[in-house]
Amino acid sequence: MVVSRRNSGMFRFGCAGMVILISLVILSSTSSGVFCAETNFKVEDVSWRALNIGVGNSTCIVQLRYYGDSPCSNVDGTLDVSQLSESYTRVSDKYSGTVENGGAVYLEFVFDVSSSSKAGWYKAPLTVNYMVDGRVLWESFDLVLTVNGNPDLSCATGGERILRGYINEIPIIIRNDGDGVARRVRVTVQSQDVYLTIIGPNEFSADFLMPNEEWVVVVKAFAQLSIRDGSSIALNVRYEDQENVGYTKTTTIGLKVEDPDKPSMVVSANTTKISPGVTNGVLLSILNSGGKEAMDLTIKLTPASNQLTLVGNNTFSFPNLGAGEALDLPISLYLEPQTYGSLPLYVTINYKDDRNGTYQDSLSIGFLSEEEPEPKVEVMAKRLQLQPNAINSVTIILENRGEKAAKDLRINLFSQTPEVAVVVGTGVEHRDFLGPNETWEVQKEIFVQPNVYGAVPLYVQVQYQDELNNRYSFTSTIGFEVKGTPSLAISSVIYSPSPVFAGNRAVRANCVVVNHGNYTAQDVSVTLGEIGGVVKPSYPGSDRVKIPFLTVGGSVSVQFLLDIDENAKPGYYEIPVRISTSTENISTVIPLTLSEKAKILVDKIYFDREVTPGARNVKLFVEMLNVGNVTAEEVRVSVISGYITGSTTQLLGNMASGTRRVVVMEVDVDNKVSPGEFPVDVEVSWSQDGRSMSETSTKSLTIGEPGKVEIWAVVGVLAVLVAIVFIFRKKVKEVSKSFLYKLRGR
Repeated sequence: MVVSRRNSGMFRFGCAGMVILISLVILSSTSSGVFCAETNFKVEDVSWRALNIGVGNSTCIVQLRYYGDSPCSNVDGTLDVSQLSESYTRVSDKYSGTVENGGAVYLEFVFDVSSSSKAGWYKAPLTVNYMVDGRVLWESFDLVLTVNGNPDLSCATGGERILRGYINEIPIIIRNDGDGVARRVRVTVQSQDVYLTIIGPNEFSADFLMPNEEWVVVVKAFAQLSIRDGSSIALNVRYEDQENVGYTKTTTIGLKVEDPDKPSMVVSANTTKISPGVTNGVLLSILNSGGKEAMDLTIKLTPASNQLTLVGNNTFSFPNLGAGEALDLPISLYLEPQTYGSLPLYVTINYKDDRNGTYQDSLSIGFLSEEEPEPKVEVMAKRLQLQPNAINSVTIILENRGEKAAKDLRINLFSQTPEVAVVVGTGVEHRDFLGPNETWEVQKEIFVQPNVYGAVPLYVQVQYQDELNNRYSFTSTIGFEVKGTPSLAISSVIYSPSPVFAGNRAVRANCVVVNHGNYTAQDVSVTLGEIGGVVKPSYPGSDRVKIPFLTVGGSVSVQFLLDIDENAKPGYYEIPVRISTSTENISTVIPLTLSEKAKILVDKIYFDREVTPGARNVKLFVEMLNVGNVTAEEVRVSVISGYITGSTTQLLGNMASGTRRVVVMEVDVDNKVSPGEFPVDVEVSWSQDGRSMSETSTKSLTIGEPGKVEIWAVVGVLAVLVAIVFIFRKKVKEVSKSFLYKLRGR
């Protein structure tokens, strides 16, 4: 064996060897023949005798089969392993003997497989040189060596539809979905249906299947005419990988069985009604609705009843009937008297197709005997709308739409739900005779219970006889619509806060709307009116509500927001209300009582003296008067100002009508207040009928100039000092004189 290593010394040796080899080949070619490419060899197998990845050497066996016309010798193979070997680029092996046509040559290549070879498979080009008749020939092959991969074969079919009655070619696709070479592939096909027969070979083989390679084999199978619409075949696939490990896989492939185009017969008639007691002429039509021509047709007619007789021949023959063509077959049928109902006629058609296949279609066509005239009483009503909680008059109409008279006609009108509706009096009526196209009107009264609406069924039982005393009986249902009228009203109204006084804002009027009618009210709109100078809505929309649905006896609470005018007089008022539904408009009122509110006026407010900024312990007087007609309870007055502090709130108790009160407060005046008139808020709060009331009014107080008070005070002090000095001076003078007199006397 000759190898080529991956180092410089060996590379030079390998190059020298290759030069010598090429020179020898050229010399040999020059003297003995032409160096050319041929296709005399076929690679039959490639496998590993030993595969060692990253540890030691591996051995690859290549089996070649020779198909040349002349014997060959000196077979020399060189394998390029540069993609998977770390130490070698090429390895060689040689067979020095002679190979005849059909003979096999085994070449053995030893090399290391690098541990860095991570792929499933690698390409390894193989070049084969050999001698034939003194000439040097060569061939090249692209081998695939599996290193880390495994083969994985899958099976599918290229066509899953087969035709019944035909030999079908079924393509089977075997695909290598793995990442390794599959060797010695063997496929066995077996039918799993007794009506599906494999024609020809059912075993197939292949030397190799490369990764992602597909192999198509065609199986021939005959589907018998009696095969069902679904069938199947089983595939057994056996193969080996390049390390001689065997694999087996079994796959079942389902097949859909379809009918080929064939003749198909359809029978029809120009009429299906026949009369008893006479011979009826009928024209049968036989149509070939299939896709093939029908040949050698035989048509046989067989009545299914003894009352029906086919007059004349019952078997007919025709040479052919093309696809889409029809033939007419006139026949005569006799029906026995007083025979009624349906009577079938059986039609059996035998024929062949263009492949001499035989078919039989068993068809039938039904005929209907015309019935003998009879009375036919039908029930209807004139008025189909009833009022609840009322006695309703209804008219029941009985009409004989038959061709014969009805005798001894009896009806019974009744209700199965007395809690819904009741027939007033008896519901039974009788009539001896009702001729053809004659009507009979019966008046009855029905009471519908209160609070019923919708649909109510009433039942009419009808019994009568014909002229041959044949009895007839049936029960008919008549549905009546129960529809009354809704009636809406406001049952109560509650105001909050209560009682209501003039000047109140956003007063809630809670009203209860009730439906005391006998039908459901829909799309109810309630709108509250206004009274000029008394009451109006608090804001747009606060005077109306929508009620989509209000059942009979139902109620719903609605709320309105109202403003009471400040100048409204106490008393009783009625606020107009408009209630509208989808069927009617209702006008009503809700009561409103305005209570009189106590009115407390702040008559006067003043200081007990002239006050300047910064004054302390000043008396503040507030005079109040109840000018209303009612007593105010728990009256409290408060003076509110940023410049006055102290006892600014006083509780007065109750103030009857016409009562005047004077409140005295001791306060301090802020030294930042400006002289002159300045405003103060006087809040008066009280309780009346359980409600807390308050009113605030703005008054003014006077603050004096601080300079004037100081000058007069200084003048007064100076006057007092002058008087004291004058008095004191006069006294000193008198004492001095008395003292001088005493000195002189001594």
